[in-house]
Amino acid sequence: MNIREDKEIINDIKNGSLIAMEELIKKYQKRVYNMIYGMCMNYDTAWDVSQDAFVKVIKNIKNFRQESSFWTYLYRIVMNAFYDYVRREKAKKRETTNFSDMNDDDNKRSYEVKDMINIEEDFDRKMLEEKVRQGLNDLTDTQRQIYVLKNLEGLKIREIAGLIGISEGTVKSHLNRAMEKLTNMLKGR
Repeated sequence: MNIREDKEIINDIKNGSLIAMEELIKKYQKRVYNMIYGMCMNYDTAWDVSQDAFVKVIKNIKNFRQESSFWTYLYRIVMNAFYDYVRREKAKKRETTNFSDMNDDDNKRSYEVKDMINIEEDFDRKMLEEKVRQGLNDLTDTQRQIYVLKNLEGLKIREIAGLIGISEGTVKSHLNRAMEKLTNMLKGR
């Protein structure tokens, strides 16, 4: 498959091409999903937010002037979509009663059905996922964002600095603090 330049794809989308729209989404879908998953550690949320972000991108693509890279434009929309989701969830939690106790019986029943050998592995995996999720949640938004971009997206410090609009030294500082917090949390400190 020939990978076309973003500029060409975007021009085709602006001219009404649904095929180009699909091509653009396919090109970036996995990267966007992984970035959001790294921020929230929840598959469903990552899927929903990435879909919301792509809807916003497609609706507003005509306003993209191509003065910066498309990834920079997409990144900003994705992060805004994620923060919109976080704000909506916080508002929901304030408005609704916590029904988490109701799910305990369902969880117990599901474990009774599982094979006993797999329970310990499943438990260990879930505990590690929970620790990582908690660790990421304990980071500041900027630390979490930089950690995800560096470790899950594989961006270089220079690229992260340009994307977020801060100095390379500040990126390194946030990254070091994030790594220190996560390491201490995983060691149980």
